[in-house]
Amino acid sequence: MSLRLPWLVCTLLLLGQVGAVWAADAVRLVSLEGRLEAASRLPAVFANHEEKLNLEVGAVPAQTASLRADFFQVAGGLAMPLAKNIHLQDGIAFTNVSPQSLRVSIKFPDVKRQAEILVRLALVQNVPKPVRMPLGELRFEVFPASVTRDLTDLLQPSPDGSPRVVVFGPGQKLRHFLTGLHVPFEDGGTDRPDRSDPDRLYFGELATDEQFQQAQDQSGAEDRSGIARMVLFSPDESLPPGVYSERFPSGAFIHVTSPLLDNLDDDPRAQLELIKIVHLLSSPYHPPRVE
Repeated sequence: MSLRLPWLVCTLLLLGQVGAVWAADAVRLVSLEGRLEAASRLPAVFANHEEKLNLEVGAVPAQTASLRADFFQVAGGLAMPLAKNIHLQDGIAFTNVSPQSLRVSIKFPDVKRQAEILVRLALVQNVPKPVRMPLGELRFEVFPASVTRDLTDLLQPSPDGSPRVVVFGPGQKLRHFLTGLHVPFEDGGTDRPDRSDPDRLYFGELATDEQFQQAQDQSGAEDRSGIARMVLFSPDESLPPGVYSERFPSGAFIHVTSPLLDNLDDDPRAQLELIKIVHLLSSPYHPPRVE
């Protein structure tokens, strides 16, 4: 016994070290399907919503296995278990090729407010005595579904029942998004409307610099008689991606050069950005104080 016990302890330590190294490098999030997230921040997803993830899995000591997940809510250095041993996919066949692509669907747990969720992945081998092998961890920033409801409420019709939102320009992304939310809007066609109502919100999804310049020139002319509250979504190579605003006594002009509309359906950060833009459009104008 005195000889076998040290050997057993040594073997367990070696296995633990190998397992730790393998788990750290075994899985990597390539993308959320349909969109890419900046590497500098956590991927953003909605709670209680199924997301499709494209993963890259390194070499694993298994031929066929099932993928399981444990969810933890993270706050600082603390982690609270939310759900354990969630079945994600059964019968995954692994080959000698490494790395290997894997596409899985994960439904994230419900949260009341924005939270960081850690997803701990593991493989369970399909053998008579199942063996659970740690695969690695992924972290996400999860947002409550109320973000979409808040945005919908902001865009509701005026008290008289007329649509508060006017959409124009050749782009269709914002039209499709509002239609999916059942938010009524007036379609202004491909060109900027000739007349504008200061009580309405105008959103232009433009495709060329010429269209943007024309809409901007019209807005500048209207400023002398009362500009509408207008947002133009138009890329501009001369400006970094972002949101640029100019306020007037009777309205506001906002130029969005970032691809905010690309993933508006699924990206909570994009919806929060649009909420901020609507608030900026709707807020009263306070001219700068001159000393």
